[in-house]
Amino acid sequence: MTVIALAALLALAAQAVLQTPHVWWVLAACRPHFLVVVAAAPKLKPVGVAWLALALGLAGDVLTDRAIGPGGISGAVAGLVVAVVVRRFELEGPLFWIAGALLATGLGELVDRGVTASLGMVMPRGWLGSLATVATTVVLAAVVAAGAWAWSAFHSTSRQRRRALRRL
Repeated sequence: MTVIALAALLALAAQAVLQTPHVWWVLAACRPHFLVVVAAAPKLKPVGVAWLALALGLAGDVLTDRAIGPGGISGAVAGLVVAVVVRRFELEGPLFWIAGALLATGLGELVDRGVTASLGMVMPRGWLGSLATVATTVVLAAVVAAGAWAWSAFHSTSRQRRRALRRL
């Protein structure tokens, strides 16, 4: 649980950095907090993932200087769906990260648009911005998946056995 909390703080810090005016708008569209939601999906119950996503979405609303609420609601819905899908289909490996991020970000953007429209507000970004949000977050998920694969390959028991045999 502490790893998820640390990852959430790092994701919110990255989100704050991405919102600075010197960052290219395509990179600023990335939502790293959705990766924390994906990472929490196998560890927490679906309702717990939804609460975490709600908190991260509300914090994201504050960081992006938007109306507080739509990001939290869309995050909660996306978190719940991602947790159910990850448990139902037992996703793991690179597919877990990429499909989870695609589902979370895509669904989050759709629900965000629906909630914003139901409140009579205008979305702060158009369809191209939403596409950039999904694309950059999925690319970040692919980078995380590659890092997780490299970490597991480096720390695998078969690698340790090969190293031990080489020393003999």
